[in-house]
Amino acid sequence: MRKYILFSLAFVLLGSQIGCNVFDKEEPIPAYLRITLIDFATEKGKSQGTSSSNITDAWLYVNDQTQGVYPLPTRLPLLVSGKTKIKISPGIIQNGIDATRISYPFYNDWDTIVELTQKQIVSLKPRITGYKDATVFHLIEDFEGLGLALAKTVSSPNEIYKTSIPSAVFEGVNCGKFEIINNSTDVTIASSDFYNLPKQGNKVFLEMNYNINQAMEVGIMANNGTQITQSSVLGLRASTNSDGQTIWKKVYIDLSDAVSGQPYATGYKIYFYAKKADNVDHPLFLIDNIKLVSF
Repeated sequence: MRKYILFSLAFVLLGSQIGCNVFDKEEPIPAYLRITLIDFATEKGKSQGTSSSNITDAWLYVNDQTQGVYPLPTRLPLLVSGKTKIKISPGIIQNGIDATRISYPFYNDWDTIVELTQKQIVSLKPRITGYKDATVFHLIEDFEGLGLALAKTVSSPNEIYKTSIPSAVFEGVNCGKFEIINNSTDVTIASSDFYNLPKQGNKVFLEMNYNINQAMEVGIMANNGTQITQSSVLGLRASTNSDGQTIWKKVYIDLSDAVSGQPYATGYKIYFYAKKADNVDHPLFLIDNIKLVSF
């Protein structure tokens, strides 16, 4: 009995010592990065259009290792100290759908070297400059030039034109404007030219700013020789805020699948279509800074 008691006591003491060692283990102390926003500017001397962007996320790489994707603004811990290489790829909301967030393939990345110290916060102010060198700009329409790269289709009763009314314009002097008026029920606007876009899954995106008071469809028209095939890509809702006022928004529309889905087409147009909503008396569509880009 005495041996049993001594054995049990030794076991308890040993377990207690092991437990203390486990719980007394020193936890690593992180340093912190703070990123409030990521700015973007097109490169001077290059025809890249507007600097308007909507970068929502930071795709973070630390010493060339993937760290994660962080919605902005963010403050995040890093178990690294000393001189550290930081690279950020700008993230966007694809097709305006919050659940589909991607690293935008056309914008350049941003990188720097920072000194990280435990418990200390390093605030970063990334400024992305320009598009990747391989980016092809098939169309840039900012409505500031003499002509227009867009026009109504043959079947459309309503036209697109420029407006310079200050309360309507997003930036610059003009923006594009089309309406559904004169007892008509719809409008279709398309690019005047067909563009030779890459297929086989290559990335093709349409960027634009828009301010609309009802739903609008965006898609492509593919020239298949004997016929034009129209494919809807995305339906945009009215760009209203919580007060019910229409505001300007930026959208990145992925046309890749739609273009690759027409492998024998010799060219593609982009189009905008809207049918008058029952609850909207005067459907009004303002657009600006259209860019059609690919690699």
